[in-house]
Amino acid sequence: MGTVHAAWEDEENNRRIDLVVGYQVSTGQVEIDNVTPHRVHFACPESGKTLRSVGVHTETGKQLLLERALAAGAIDRIRHHLSETDVHDVPHPADTLHEAFETPALTV
Repeated sequence: MGTVHAAWEDEENNRRIDLVVGYQVSTGQVEIDNVTPHRVHFACPESGKTLRSVGVHTETGKQLLLERALAAGAIDRIRHHLSETDVHDVPHPADTLHEAFETPALTV
């Protein structure tokens, strides 16, 4: 199983949601095992610059963000990107926690 950091650009709400995605490749197919929203970065609607960033700590918050990402098609885009990328090209950090402003490996 691999882990990759991804970001979903929720432009409608002027925010970027950092996701930790657990996946595996089985018989040439990418299967996403779990997706955990980790951090939300709120942006200024005019400049696009990040105004603040908060961690996602509650199960309710994680579930709400995951449902929104699924509805927006972000998870499907991540799966597609992983299937189009050589697995060895995707960074696999040892830990699934990252700093507030670390650049994700994938942005969808």
